[in-house]
Amino acid sequence: MNQSSISLKNVRSYRRVALAVGLLVVLPFALSLIHVTFAEHWKLHFFSAAIFLAAVSFGPVGGLIAGVAGSLYAALFLGNPYLIVGNAILGLMSGYFFQKFPRMLVSAALAFACQLPWLIVSDYFFMGLPAGFIARLAVVLFLGNLLWALLIDLAMKPIKKNLC
Repeated sequence: MNQSSISLKNVRSYRRVALAVGLLVVLPFALSLIHVTFAEHWKLHFFSAAIFLAAVSFGPVGGLIAGVAGSLYAALFLGNPYLIVGNAILGLMSGYFFQKFPRMLVSAALAFACQLPWLIVSDYFFMGLPAGFIARLAVVLFLGNLLWALLIDLAMKPIKKNLC
């Protein structure tokens, strides 16, 4: 009997590791390949949902890892490596704020406020994008983040039950 409980414990441990890798690396990367385009070629990105899920489940470090993994494809595709830093900030800070204020909507808004200066500096000074474009981009990203955060807030009980 003792060996079967040890085996069961090991299976649970491997399951948890697989779940962690999936949430922290695979899901954000896979969701970075999906977006919905709407007015004026703006895009609703899905990988921020994975960043927030990782932040809820694994804290600031999990959010940071998911932020990096989720932005790798976009950074390479757009030739903008600064996206990686910006999304790492978003993930790290959303995990941090979620520990302080256990509401994803509040955490996402505060995390975006921390990410925004980097977004402005990197896009304007390093990438040379026009200020008007950056302002519209910031609004679209903020609204997308709030959408995913709201959906995660609504699903918080099942998330905590199954992931945490």
